[in-house]
Amino acid sequence: MNTDDFSTLTNLSARAQHVLGTNILPFWKEALFDEQNQSFYSYIDQNRIPDKTRPLNAILLTRMLWAYSAVYEQSGDTACLKLADAAYKTLLNSFRDPLYGGIFYQIQADSTPLVLQKRIFAQAFYIIALARYSKATGSNEALLEASNTHQLLLQHAQIVRGGFTDTLTRDWRDEVDEHFWWMNNQGAPFIFNSQLHMLEAAIELQEAAPSEKKSNQIKDQITFILQWFLDCTNNHLFISISDQAKPMDETINFSNELETAYLLRRAARLCGDEKRVDQLCTTLVRNVMHIALDETHGGLFFSSHVQHGLNRCKVWYVHAEAMVALLDAYEATNENCFLNWATEIWKFIEQHLVDWDGGEWFSSAKNPYTDEVSIQQQRARDSRTGKEKASAYKCPYHTVRACLEINRRVKQLTS
Repeated sequence: MNTDDFSTLTNLSARAQHVLGTNILPFWKEALFDEQNQSFYSYIDQNRIPDKTRPLNAILLTRMLWAYSAVYEQSGDTACLKLADAAYKTLLNSFRDPLYGGIFYQIQADSTPLVLQKRIFAQAFYIIALARYSKATGSNEALLEASNTHQLLLQHAQIVRGGFTDTLTRDWRDEVDEHFWWMNNQGAPFIFNSQLHMLEAAIELQEAAPSEKKSNQIKDQITFILQWFLDCTNNHLFISISDQAKPMDETINFSNELETAYLLRRAARLCGDEKRVDQLCTTLVRNVMHIALDETHGGLFFSSHVQHGLNRCKVWYVHAEAMVALLDAYEATNENCFLNWATEIWKFIEQHLVDWDGGEWFSSAKNPYTDEVSIQQQRARDSRTGKEKASAYKCPYHTVRACLEINRRVKQLTS
């Protein structure tokens, strides 16, 4: 490694560590836990004011458990361990389904179950969080719960070898009407978001407790993604698929492609399948950067559609995922374009997404485009993810992981 690259990487790591330590973690350690009632808030507005009446969503709590556990594992932060313990207990005591296993998707403020469906996205994150908590703390109970939940999903949700359906009933039945919800408005039997996070669940379990059986399962899931979701002509990923392996949506989701690029490589490494995905992973990142990068104002656009063109919103998690994907591609290829892009994206994050006064990141950067289409796109984005700092889909997972991965990868590259 030359001196310039070494300097760029160490500078990037220092800046990420600064953002994590002074901006992200203080927010998630101070703003989300109600000490008086020993419970977590489900919603924090842009002024850091909690709404104690809102339902608590499994996605927020599982992602908090993952984040607190990952920080504790890497740095030994005891405040994060305390919060991880509290999140773990809440999941087991209030979210776990005592009759059928798995977790409820949403509960009321008094812990009464509100959404009882087994949405695979949430079940996957339950496994991801439990496995990381087990790895960080040595909890055999958490690992057993993760493994048992995974077995339920293999038994009921894996309707094609390596492929998991999107939503089941509380008692694990697959009914067509259950598939319709806001993340799956076409009722597709397979959506990529659920598939990707089931792959991540398998990764976390294999890393926590390696076995040949889990390794083979990872291979099956990689095969399913490549055979069903990959558009081989354009090297992009479909976001939803029919049960006949036909695409149901022509949107290119940039965050999906960036996250897939490094998770596929990570998964393949665990099962000795690197050659099958290595070139594709690099191509996915390169393609996204060529399409999504705003050469005029900086940052990355949200998505693209064959008919409707670019969605110019600049959403926080796209940029967080880009940082990990770009460093992963740089590590795999040693091509400086990926490191240069990473530096450029991090600068945009610092200037437009980090809330230096209120803590955490804004949901979206201010949109400089004033045409009617861009204005409508931003309104739609704001109505979906809101402007709040913490909620069902504004979680610490992306920001914390980006910073931890930057630090880990830079240490590995420069050692």
